[in-house]
Amino acid sequence: MADDQKAGPSPGWRISKACQECRKRKIKCDGEKPCKTCRERSTSCVYRDVIRQRRKKYQQENRDSNPHWGSAEESDIGRPPSPGLSQNDGSTGRRNQPVMYTFHNSVSATHMASPSCKVQLYYGPTSHFSLLQHIYRDLVSGPLQSPTEPQGEVENADAGLDLFNFRRIFFGSLAETHDAGKDTSNGSTPLMFLPREIAMFFLERYLASFYYLTPFSPKETMRRDAERLYDPNVDLPMDPSVKSVILMAMACGALGTEHYAWGEILFEKVKASSNSLEDVVNLQTVQISLLMITEQGRPNSSFLHLGVASRKALSAGLHKDAPENTRDADRETVERRRTTFWSLYFYENLICFHMGRPSSLSLDVIGTAQPGDPFLLALIHLSKAISRSAKEIYGKRYQSLLQMWKVALSISDELSGYDSWMRKAVGFGLDKTPQPGHIGVQQTILALSYYYTLLLTFRPFLIFRGRWRQDMKSSTQTPAGSDNRPSEIPSWLNEACDYVLYTARKTIHYLCKAFLVNELVRELRYHTFFLSSATFTVIYDALHDENAATTHLPWAHAALQCLSTMRAGDSVSATISTLQSVLRQMNFPYDVAAGQRRVDADSGNSRSHAFQATSGYDQTGNSMMPIIPEANSDTIGLTPRDLPASDHILMNDLNKSMDTNGITEDLLDLTEADMGWNFDLSTMDLEGFFSIYPTMNTTASTF
Repeated sequence: MADDQKAGPSPGWRISKACQECRKRKIKCDGEKPCKTCRERSTSCVYRDVIRQRRKKYQQENRDSNPHWGSAEESDIGRPPSPGLSQNDGSTGRRNQPVMYTFHNSVSATHMASPSCKVQLYYGPTSHFSLLQHIYRDLVSGPLQSPTEPQGEVENADAGLDLFNFRRIFFGSLAETHDAGKDTSNGSTPLMFLPREIAMFFLERYLASFYYLTPFSPKETMRRDAERLYDPNVDLPMDPSVKSVILMAMACGALGTEHYAWGEILFEKVKASSNSLEDVVNLQTVQISLLMITEQGRPNSSFLHLGVASRKALSAGLHKDAPENTRDADRETVERRRTTFWSLYFYENLICFHMGRPSSLSLDVIGTAQPGDPFLLALIHLSKAISRSAKEIYGKRYQSLLQMWKVALSISDELSGYDSWMRKAVGFGLDKTPQPGHIGVQQTILALSYYYTLLLTFRPFLIFRGRWRQDMKSSTQTPAGSDNRPSEIPSWLNEACDYVLYTARKTIHYLCKAFLVNELVRELRYHTFFLSSATFTVIYDALHDENAATTHLPWAHAALQCLSTMRAGDSVSATISTLQSVLRQMNFPYDVAAGQRRVDADSGNSRSHAFQATSGYDQTGNSMMPIIPEANSDTIGLTPRDLPASDHILMNDLNKSMDTNGITEDLLDLTEADMGWNFDLSTMDLEGFFSIYPTMNTTASTF
């Protein structure tokens, strides 16, 4: 029976017999051990551990036309079972490959807000909480122990949240003491408790910042509606939904001022009054939920409000244009409908991408035209690339790294014209230094969203190289072991990794300079997310390349100092604490930049300044501005001092060297079989690989 099972390959398959040396040189191999070429050259003749199986041409065409290509059932053909996994295991799907999914596990946790209120939340593999769980697993394992492998795809994150004091961000306001019988203020009470001058100040702050993400009405219309709230001579009462929109706009504006506590008060007032609008579906109720997302800034709360906004938008038919013979057919109303829906589309893609949760809006069901606002048009263009990256980079499985590389290049090609979209929106492109005022806010939103999309799109290649380097170090410490995998990292893989690091450093560099010249940018709380994402990227590469540590660590310290200049709060304090903890556990010092020059954002003038990344304040109590690292001659890839005139130039250079028409013929392919690994290339992420750092001296007591 066993002989029958090993009788030969499945019909229609061709088995490659070439050794690694012949494959590298692109020459014919006779399949002998050693082969003729290796005997003549006196080189080591090594074959891959698992033979890669290829389909014939006509079967490959059928495979490409199959909409289910890449499913787990098909991609597992010819792959050996995971070690220690019984063939008779009754579990199905991904449970049959625990090793493969160790590197992208999701997390869940439970919180008892009160004896009668139990909260359970889930976050996907691209979320920050998945990252923290992987770090936690590595920390609680002893230095001589292998990290504990998770059981299943979803891990319990309760212990890690407590260790890092991150529970309040994970659960949001529900992490506080919750009283189900708590009486909230009546939303119908007059607004006279908020002085008119402060209310108008909040509105103007909103119009200079968050308004560009939610431009539902002209600025003058919103100012006029706000004045009506304080006009005692108004005979007709304001529509409750319109009033709630104005109050939420004020709440958003309050967050960037010293009166930020008013934001929560206004939010609770609108929340109380919205009970009567719970089943009301119209344009304003969708806008209220979108503004609640902006004001809250808490991951799960934002996601829930986003769901309400999406359902109401679809219920109101905002994804389709209104019939021409209705009251909503006038030009102004049609434009408001389109603006509201496409603002929602951007939020849906970005927040779901951030949290690792599936999006509920698809371009396939959208039948409304795009708005005329050039700023929103640029974000819509970017949202389509985000959607592709989520589906095709993180949502599919690849047997070859080159397949993923081709998809990543395709996504970057789609964004090659983004600079022109940005120029139409704000009058300049990605090469412009950070600007002050409201134009600088728009510039920051467009630039950071662009860098973040490309960083996550190309990040799997950095993860692949890090795992490769880790395995090469392990193989050198085991002389008795046999290593049949390639020993030289291809140049195209290094170039891809350089671009990931470039986008990470560019993100930190941009925000450091923007914080110097624009208070509005410095007060936007969600910038903590962009900074921490970029910082963990450079830290990860430093883990696997000791030579790059001196280059990368100043960027991590600059990000910490950048965070320390922001107004203190839950998200800022927790992010600083977590980054400091990771660096401390890796024995990376904090004061390496002492005496380093401070770079002025505009003139380039500098002055000596001691670096104190842990506080953000000098000995006199004055707030410290970020210190931007200087470029070293041995820096890997591009550095902030050596930035191109426009960021898409680098991608054009990469595209020229990585011509997708001949990519499978000219470049060395890398598969799981080549590397001797049993996990999915498409599911590797930064978070998972923090758990493979072998020399970390970890003790929970250091926190």
